[in-house]
Amino acid sequence: MGLVSGKKKVKRTKHVPQRTCIACRETLSKRSLLRLVYTEAGLTLDPSGKIAGRGAYLHNTRDCWEKAISRGLLAKSLKTELNRTDIENMRKWMEAFPDEKEDSA
Repeated sequence: MGLVSGKKKVKRTKHVPQRTCIACRETLSKRSLLRLVYTEAGLTLDPSGKIAGRGAYLHNTRDCWEKAISRGLLAKSLKTELNRTDIENMRKWMEAFPDEKEDSA
């Protein structure tokens, strides 16, 4: 004798983690932004989003990266000082990015 509960199964929407670009302050899904982490080895790109340490998120555009470098936003967000090598590495990584954000229409 099975009793049928009167509950309907409610389909839940999957939670999508949100992060904010430190340069333009736009909030997007975590996977839409690039994570940078400051480790003992220095500044590192974290494509997996799982490297231990304090991280900061940026769009993959030169505009956002330039703002983060010139205004000291990345150093402030990571709560550390970036050395010359870290900034040079950022500029190398930035060369592969488009100049502006692409419209997601």
